[in-house]
Amino acid sequence: MIYISGQILQGTSFQEGYLGIERGLIVETGDGQPPERPVREGIIVPSFVNCHTHVGDADVSLDPSLTLEEMVAPPRGMKHRALAAMDQTSLDLSIARARALMRVSGTSHFIDFREGGVEGANSLTKLKGPPYPKVMARPKGMEYDHEEVSRLLSCADGVAVSSVSDWEVDELDSLVEHVRREGKPFAMHASEGRREDMGRILSLQPSFLVHLCAADDGDMRMVADAGVPVVVCPRSNLFMGMVPPLSRMLDAGIALALGTDNFMNSDGDMRSETEMMARLLRSQGRDGLQAIQAAFVESRKLLNLESELPLTEGKAADLVVYEGRGSSPACDLLFRSGNGASMVCIR
Repeated sequence: MIYISGQILQGTSFQEGYLGIERGLIVETGDGQPPERPVREGIIVPSFVNCHTHVGDADVSLDPSLTLEEMVAPPRGMKHRALAAMDQTSLDLSIARARALMRVSGTSHFIDFREGGVEGANSLTKLKGPPYPKVMARPKGMEYDHEEVSRLLSCADGVAVSSVSDWEVDELDSLVEHVRREGKPFAMHASEGRREDMGRILSLQPSFLVHLCAADDGDMRMVADAGVPVVVCPRSNLFMGMVPPLSRMLDAGIALALGTDNFMNSDGDMRSETEMMARLLRSQGRDGLQAIQAAFVESRKLLNLESELPLTEGKAADLVVYEGRGSSPACDLLFRSGNGASMVCIR
């Protein structure tokens, strides 16, 4: 058995103590110092869940002069042209680099909006070991094809599309109906660069939405009333020239989870994403500590991992230890990014 000690995240607050770990499980907890010298000391948190990625574009060369639509709008956006030109080996290498970046920064699970149809989905489903993907695939085109969607759902965890604006009404309705018949989740980007019809979006009963940067207050209240969580990606939004309205979303009652979005403009580091969310919350008149709720509570709920908190005996030891034992562990975690991280166990 090994011990780690320090300030342990339990919910959204920290407690001084230690954890004993054996065979990937927490088998002992206590206050104060452990009975043996700990192998790591610092700020102890669960491994991150990255709730929104596009891992295929890690090796796409970015042109920062392009607009959002020129960069990512299907089918002719720069990213999609680059992905279409990749052979399987190049795509596999791009995905491997993205996963390595996530793992080294403390991520054990990620939800990927996987482009490329069945072949794209299989690029993730064939992988072993952490970080573990939840594959939200999409058809190759923006038309419903029963056979293609059946094959897609046989290998993917669910379906996620670029936006409601990219699809004809009947085609998207047929796609979503098929996904629902199979009992799998459906998700989508929504009101990212421009406002979209929230009534239409919510009529599709999405499991979750991503972005909402251009949504108005009425749209946000509709999302909250429908009980649909939203994944926010602050660093990617800022890169694209948008400021996510985090405070307004929280005022509306929306549950916010956290993701890093495209790897072509992000390193996939969830600690940096959490820090940026905290800084934006403070700039919008909110307590930056609410970023901890998004990163470690709401994000885990999207994968039904909320049972990992609090960190008690019998729970999986999917943990990260950040060096340092400051008087304010939340502040150290969120704002002192120079502290190093050590992965304890990701199984």
